[in-house]
Amino acid sequence: MSDVGSGEEDTGSDDPNSLGFYSWVVPENKVYGDQVIADIFGVSEEELAAGAPIERVIRYINEGDRQRVAKAIHDAIVGGGAYRENYRLTHPDGRRIDVIANGRCLRDAEGVPYIYSGTVAIQSAAAAVAATDPLERHCRAALWLATKRRQMLAARYLTSALNVLGK
Repeated sequence: MSDVGSGEEDTGSDDPNSLGFYSWVVPENKVYGDQVIADIFGVSEEELAAGAPIERVIRYINEGDRQRVAKAIHDAIVGGGAYRENYRLTHPDGRRIDVIANGRCLRDAEGVPYIYSGTVAIQSAAAAVAATDPLERHCRAALWLATKRRQMLAARYLTSALNVLGK
């Protein structure tokens, strides 16, 4: 099990495959997105091509982040302002993915919220680590290095240390 955006893989935001685009037709509750959005959120490309309900797309956002993200999306829809949130989700295949999402809800001619468009980017290991405490930051950096060098025993111990830290 790899942790995307948390030190075990070097998938930075400058990698074009780590940035996904989506549009949500709010009145119809249909989210359309590209292959990156499908991969990040564990939804099939076919389902996104047909328009998936927002509840299906966001279902893997971690419990601790879900309410905050939902409120920020709601506020962006109601207020018309920009949306920007960092959060973590757990993909159905077990990957933990740190993302940063941006969006804005556009309105129709009558001023009714209509299309909510934006991007979701997989955070780079450096960005994800920068937001943590110093001990976790050092353990994650060491884990990334041990994994890159294929020092699996060291990686296993560092993973255990991070689990003890509760991260």
